[in-house]
Amino acid sequence: MNTLYKVDDRSLLASVLNGEGVFLGPAKLLDGLTADQASTKPHQLPHSIADIVAHLCYWQEWWNRCAVGGYAGVPQHAADSWPGGGAGDWNELRTRYLDSIEEAKRIAARSDSLNDPILPPDVPNPVLSKESRGSGLLHAAVHNSHHLGQIITLRQLLGLWPPPAGSMTW
Repeated sequence: MNTLYKVDDRSLLASVLNGEGVFLGPAKLLDGLTADQASTKPHQLPHSIADIVAHLCYWQEWWNRCAVGGYAGVPQHAADSWPGGGAGDWNELRTRYLDSIEEAKRIAARSDSLNDPILPPDVPNPVLSKESRGSGLLHAAVHNSHHLGQIITLRQLLGLWPPPAGSMTW
């Protein structure tokens, strides 16, 4: 058996999910966007902000399920984790994504199994073989930060940066 990545610091997980001290938090970053703005694809880019948020929501909810119940299966193709058209109403999607982050923080705060493996012993998956439930939540936060950076760039291209609450400055 592989040695699992151990991430059981509940405060660290909540901090990284919020972007504390590293990047503007997801709620502030997504604030002030209309449905039309969120669905725009500038410069023939393949994804809109809404598309990216739907993708983030898909994977955050997936990691949350894994952190609670263990392995939840993976999509057969990467495209399966990119719901088309932003997956519906922008305000509902934004709320659903932000709720999934809050749920991840609740899971981290109350879980006694953050160091348990995600994979059951009979499921061979080399990509997830070292993942504990806590490291899965951390990987979700890192995945989020990657795509939230893309959203910042899209907002800049659309002339919608900074968001209403402002941005981090140095």
